[in-house]
Amino acid sequence: MRKMVVLLSLLSLNAIAFAADQAVVNHDGNCVVSVPAGWTLDGTLGLANSPDKKVSVVVSSPRHGNPTMESIAQMAPMMYPDDKITKQSGSEFEMEGKAGNGKPNVYRAVPAAGGKICIAEVQYQSGTAADARAIAQTLKGK
Repeated sequence: MRKMVVLLSLLSLNAIAFAADQAVVNHDGNCVVSVPAGWTLDGTLGLANSPDKKVSVVVSSPRHGNPTMESIAQMAPMMYPDDKITKQSGSEFEMEGKAGNGKPNVYRAVPAAGGKICIAEVQYQSGTAADARAIAQTLKGK
């Protein structure tokens, strides 16, 4: 009985934590990332900021050309020369380092339906790379 109560309590906490997340959706509606409750969302731009404005995420999907995971893996390091590739496969691409503005960042790309690519960049001045990575890893294509 005690194990059942503990299990139900843990499940309830997980459900509350999951329900508290907010979805940040890109302009076209085909990419989504989750951020904690309390963040400010700009639904038209696919942008969200932490309450202290020290962590932000942008979700996008290139509209022009025909980007592939391979082309993203080739172009992204040129656009972010201070980032290092941390994951690269046909289903995900991730880099970490510093954005052009000098803030630490995590950059992630995944495929979406219709041959599209979803991209999320988390920049942070507070927290850790692991915190930023946890947000970036929620990126999903629809």
